[in-house]
Amino acid sequence: MQARSFMDDMRAAARHFYATTIRGEISDANVRSYLLATEQIEEVWQQINGRIAVLLAQGLPPWCVYALLCYPLAFVRVARTYQIFVRELLSADAVEDPQATGYVLPMTYDQADALCQQIQPNLQRAIQALADIHYTPDVMLPLTLGPRIEAEGQLSPLPHLQVMVTTAREIRAWAVDLLTQYDTAISAATTQQPSEIVAHRAALQGLLAQADSQLRFSVDLLAQLAQERVTTPLRTAAETNLWNALRSFFLLNQAIASPEILYSRRTTIPLQARHPKVYQDRHIKPEDLWVVAAPSARSELRTTAFGRAKMEELCAKMQYTLTARAQQYLDEVALAEARGDIVILAAMAHCPFEPLYRARRPITLVDTSVSSGHELHWNFLRGTLEISSRFERVKHWQELAE
Repeated sequence: MQARSFMDDMRAAARHFYATTIRGEISDANVRSYLLATEQIEEVWQQINGRIAVLLAQGLPPWCVYALLCYPLAFVRVARTYQIFVRELLSADAVEDPQATGYVLPMTYDQADALCQQIQPNLQRAIQALADIHYTPDVMLPLTLGPRIEAEGQLSPLPHLQVMVTTAREIRAWAVDLLTQYDTAISAATTQQPSEIVAHRAALQGLLAQADSQLRFSVDLLAQLAQERVTTPLRTAAETNLWNALRSFFLLNQAIASPEILYSRRTTIPLQARHPKVYQDRHIKPEDLWVVAAPSARSELRTTAFGRAKMEELCAKMQYTLTARAQQYLDEVALAEARGDIVILAAMAHCPFEPLYRARRPITLVDTSVSSGHELHWNFLRGTLEISSRFERVKHWQELAE
């Protein structure tokens, strides 16, 4: 049996001190473990491609084949996009400072963790849709890339923006390859393609051209940014266009399979409006409250005595009940994140250490209006939505507020 050397322990301790104390970073172990559990994405992707090949070989028109497999195709591409995005985020942080490998800035962690949470649900949807030809999804396609996490009071670092460029280029490569496969299959068909398929192919090419323009604009600005010739407004424009390009490529990868996915974005109805949900108070345990905590808080506090004690104390004060309005808030805030209406800025210092959001545009949550630029969070102890132009900031986690 081999033993770990004393010098290895010293180096690990030094790296931990440097990353956490000097750079203010946190361990990315949880995110990396989550990624390891999603390796089956490639297997599902290959199974879907195999199914396409079989149906085409049977003489079924390609537009019919893609329509039959539109759900597994769309959802597996969504899952893979999130997987690659998270990998790039972690690898870029390690490249920026190899001494801090295994640790990331809180913003990077929160962004990676938020994207990670989208992988498994969409992978499961792809698997279910592939196994059941009558599958009906529980979400409306097309999905929007997100949520997007922004750095509080500062611009995103250049390595973070470069990750977005790398991810956009990789998603674009998939789109071009998938478009080529789609066009090749249609060109080889012996049946005349319907007019809606002709229009669909033209619309896909138009969307690709739009995304390419957004990406090129951002890349040109970032090239100047590296030479420190870009003003803050232009840097913000570069990041916004990068996200827009990513979302366009993200849409394209979903929409190749079906005209309905592309055109439904114009008439998408919010999920709660399509399927009204009746909320009822629900019994909870202290462990359940970690679901509502911000990602960085879960990483730092979930295994600590302080974190467990505060969750138990809060749960008791909540009478072990998650109210109907709190559940409504959690659903509505998740939708607002997905739409890009709000972004996470930080975690509240008091238990349950829930995310603090900033509204990017005027929105309504739990029947309460929130102005653009205002910050918001749900006070789980008082059962109210709290809104402010800016909440007070502190450096450390604090005792439970009364």
